[in-house]
Amino acid sequence: MGTGGAGGQRSERCRVGAMTTYSAIRLAVIGLGGMGRFHLDTFLSLAPWVQVCAIADPYRPFVDRCQASAPGAETFDDPIECLDSGGVDAALVATADATHHDIVRACIDRRIPVLCEKPLTTSPQHSLDLVRAEQQYGSKLVQVGFMRRYDAGYGQMKRTLADGQAGTPMLVQHRNHNPSGAIDFDVTQLIASSASHDIDLFRWLTEEEVAEVSCAVKHSPDGAAVTILLNLRSVSGILGLSEIGRGPGLRYEIGCDIVASAGSVSLGVPSQLTRAVDGAGAATFLPDDWIARFGAAYRAQNVDWATSLARSTLTGPSAYDGYANNAVVHAALQSLETGQTVVVELVPPSSPHTDR
Repeated sequence: MGTGGAGGQRSERCRVGAMTTYSAIRLAVIGLGGMGRFHLDTFLSLAPWVQVCAIADPYRPFVDRCQASAPGAETFDDPIECLDSGGVDAALVATADATHHDIVRACIDRRIPVLCEKPLTTSPQHSLDLVRAEQQYGSKLVQVGFMRRYDAGYGQMKRTLADGQAGTPMLVQHRNHNPSGAIDFDVTQLIASSASHDIDLFRWLTEEEVAEVSCAVKHSPDGAAVTILLNLRSVSGILGLSEIGRGPGLRYEIGCDIVASAGSVSLGVPSQLTRAVDGAGAATFLPDDWIARFGAAYRAQNVDWATSLARSTLTGPSAYDGYANNAVVHAALQSLETGQTVVVELVPPSSPHTDR
């Protein structure tokens, strides 16, 4: 990580990390669509500990739109040129999924730490290539944006399982409801996008790999609504069930229930506030979209990543986590096509920095 640049040496205590002497992290934000803009705003709020020194997007209007909020940053149409511009300590990648492999590989080749939005790539083979490239470097460079690990509720579930009072997990059940107006994904996209969060959380909460997966789908008669059931089984036999729904009558609702050998743990609607209106009954408030529900988790992820950079030790979801997720998604899509249960083909990690 570079130590020069406009940030210079600073002696005040870093709010991002627990460092007392450090250099500002010179960050390139690559990909400036809706997700990228959200990340950009988050990292701009971490100044002076994080300095956004470059922004890039192949679609020039996105660059122009963001330039005013990051006036000191160089602008690029080409992500690779951005990485080669000099003075970049780390990169955030939020471009189209199909571009992730080449950009992250370029970061690894240049020894630039990178936080890549999920998915790491669009195939297990491409993600395994990144795992192996990072292994050749010999140190962890890649973090994947499975940010639900940073959500307070899921964090409490993880700690509850870790303390052992609930016993051994037996069933992990996820619920993902998406309004059609916000999410217009088809079945394949819902599995690759929404279900990928559940797959990561299943691996993280159980601390086991997924051994096999099956998938079933039901469409409404008019095609406006769809429900997907994803069945998982871990290597020791822990069961997983992910329900992913999209439809005009749904609100953005995320939930998780764990049945264990000595108890259960549930994560329901984040707000328990209800409203009673004459003639309309009572209603529980639900977030309108992912920003309202998980904005704090994204920020916690980004702060943790910046802190890890300052300490030169990345601690978040790894390239191997991204690869393992791809492998399960790939198996789920095979099950969707064949109607059969599919065994997940997974190359085991071979060095410490590819472990979870």
